[in-house]
Formats: sequence, structure tokens, C-alpha cells
Amino acid sequence: MPQGDTDETQAPITETAESFTTNVGDYLVIWITGEPDMYIAQVTQSDPLKMKVEESGPYASLKNGDFIILRPETAQLQRDNREDTCTFLQAQQQAGRQVISGLRSLGVTDKELHLMLPA
Repeated sequence: MPQGDTDETQAPITETAESFTTNVGDYLVIWITGEPDMYIAQVTQSDPLKMKVEESGPYASLKNGDFIILRPETAQLQRDNREDTCTFLQAQQQAGRQVISGLRSLGVTDKELHLMLPA
């Protein structure tokens, strides 16, 4: 697998359909251990990887072992962010799958978890 450029502040970028980054501020699609739904999380620390699904509460500081990264879904979500599209959320909605988040950066202002819907 070819590797892209890297520096100490950026994770390697691979050139595959499932490529994604885990830089601080990046969004990832995850399963939280013991939970059935998909969540959109934001990376708060790259190494070791830590993230949050909400600003405060039980999902505000997730670390390794608390989550599983869904690679193809994360790659699509990050492509959507770069291209200003909504393919990931549209596909999940059409398939009847719930995607949840409570991130202020995604427009949540009441500190609750919400179903994320395509715009």
C-alpha cells in the first residue's frame, strides 16, 4: 500500500478506498463497546488515540478499548467532509441505521446525543 507524506503532526495518509486520518479534530465513525449504534466521534489526541462523541458525560473521553473504528464508514465520512457532500449519512439513513453524536462542532447545542441526519 503506497504511503503519503507524513510529519509529526499528521498521521500517514494511504491511497486506498478506506483511507482516513486520525489527526486531532478529525471525525471518525465508531462503535462504542457494548452499544449497538454507530457514533460520530472527534479525535482529541492522536497518540495514544483518544476521542469524544459528546462535550461532557460518559462519551466525552474515549480511549483505546472503549471503541472500534469503522474503517470504510470513516473513510466515506472524511471524504464527505472534504467534498462537502452527505453520502455517508444518506446511505446510513436509507439502510435504516442510526448514526449518533453530541458534538458541538456538528451543531449539537443542548449537550445531548442526537441522531445525525443528512442535510
